[in-house]
Amino acid sequence: MAKTAILIGFGGMGQRYFKALKLMNFDILAICDKNKKKLVHSNLKVSNITSNYKQLLSFKADLLCVASNTQSRFEIISSFCKKGKIKKIVTEKPLCTSYENCLNLKKICKKNKVRLNVNTHRSFSPNYQMVKNIFKKFNETPSSIIINSPSAGLGNMGSTFFDLGFYFFKKKAISVVGWIDKTGTINPRGKQFVDPGGYGILNFSNNKKLFFDLSEDTGLPYLITIKSKNLEVVIDEINNNFYLKKRPTPLRKKPLFFYLFKPTVKKLKIKHKFDVIKMTCFTIKNIFKKNHSYENFENAIATMACIFATHVSNRKKKIIKLPLNKKYHKFKLNFA
Repeated sequence: MAKTAILIGFGGMGQRYFKALKLMNFDILAICDKNKKKLVHSNLKVSNITSNYKQLLSFKADLLCVASNTQSRFEIISSFCKKGKIKKIVTEKPLCTSYENCLNLKKICKKNKVRLNVNTHRSFSPNYQMVKNIFKKFNETPSSIIINSPSAGLGNMGSTFFDLGFYFFKKKAISVVGWIDKTGTINPRGKQFVDPGGYGILNFSNNKKLFFDLSEDTGLPYLITIKSKNLEVVIDEINNNFYLKKRPTPLRKKPLFFYLFKPTVKKLKIKHKFDVIKMTCFTIKNIFKKNHSYENFENAIATMACIFATHVSNRKKKIIKLPLNKKYHKFKLNFA
């Protein structure tokens, strides 16, 4: 029998979820969007269509997908945890508009025994697992990650890329220093949303570092560089190009300042091409695993702390230590 799902939010992200669920042969029982007319005229062949999510709290389903805007997610997810009958939820990122709500959501999910995955799908991707295995094969540990990306918002892109720091380093973030763009660029999802770009350094324990430039001054595809002592993986994900650079074996006994050489470069054979719909399927698939881990949810909360800390660092003009000080927990941003 096909698994069942309910989908809340039918903008660009919601339509991605709809296609992912269909690809995985889910029976979509209901869809909710504030603009009900958009749903009625879409020929979705879904029997239950509503503009009020509360009408769906009584539904039984295997999965709830929440793709509404960030401001509404806390209320929607909390309501389904407390009053609904669905115990598995996948939601979009950023997780919440304040760190306080992130922590409250964790308590609510735990109390009501609800599994929640945030769709930072790279941590479920076979491509990134392949990269992790390459470092393991050569007995290397990633020490730094460099990310250069055009920004669709620090909250939006930071949610994606900061998560990679937790994924590869397996360490706690200990401090952030950052700056926020002053361009005043209107959010592409609407001028009511506030999520400017930014740049800075995210420090992890054991001297691991994530350098990020998520500024609004470039429209080129993003690049992710993951480095250890003798290896470097450069990822142009959108164009499906993954490259491995290696320090020649004879030089590995030399001090690291012996760097005037040409590294070997190999294009990696990836496990799947860039496809946001199929990559969303990775997140959905993970939540049904028998040995499901709450690591994704924990990392999503830690990632949000890094995002808010970057904004605080910009305002205070100093390094902000993590965990995030309680006086900043109520700091809010209206992410899309």
